[in-house]
Amino acid sequence: MQPSPLPLPGPFTRHRYAILFAALLATIAVGPLLEALDFGRVFMEVLLTASLVAAVAPIGVLQKRRAMFAILGLALALRWYASHSESASGSAVAALLWCGVAVVAAYGAIRYSLSSVRIDAEHLCAALSAYLLVGVCWGVIYVAVVRLQPDAMLFAGAPLAHGLGMGDAIYFSFVTLATLGYGDLAPATPVMRGLAVFEAIIGQLYLAIMVARLVGLQTALQSR
Repeated sequence: MQPSPLPLPGPFTRHRYAILFAALLATIAVGPLLEALDFGRVFMEVLLTASLVAAVAPIGVLQKRRAMFAILGLALALRWYASHSESASGSAVAALLWCGVAVVAAYGAIRYSLSSVRIDAEHLCAALSAYLLVGVCWGVIYVAVVRLQPDAMLFAGAPLAHGLGMGDAIYFSFVTLATLGYGDLAPATPVMRGLAVFEAIIGQLYLAIMVARLVGLQTALQSR
């Protein structure tokens, strides 16, 4: 017997991916700007948490949603522990859990965006949210890698003096995802280079396949 979906509040059900898209945009645009302030790092963590909560909330099956929230809670607890104990391994495990939740949420958003022939704003927000989730997820991974290998990233050709902050990591992630290649931050180890290349490939393939699919659905609708 399949588990029954748990109904969500009406306004959230109708605009759940628009809310997720707005939360991710706030994380990407506002978080790095405020990270320069004294409370910026805390504010960045709050934005990241809000983004993942918004990403998990659209999951309709109660048991699956509870499991994702439990994993998210464990990841947040590990991130808090790693930040206070300087535990690089704890940071890496937390990043893996965080990204596992993000991948499940991105998969759900992609499925929803392609679930109907009629494409509306909510379906577009779902497709865009999946793309942004990939960029934010890779930023979390970059921070964890630098915690494990401080020389994995260079700034202007020199090692990072104070580690890699989440704002800089998200900046580098989206520069890589969009293949802009500014060159101010650069991967310096095989692991980091491999992650950067993999992210760039995913970004280009996602845009090409998703745009082609959405255009195909819209064309099929208009030809009826």
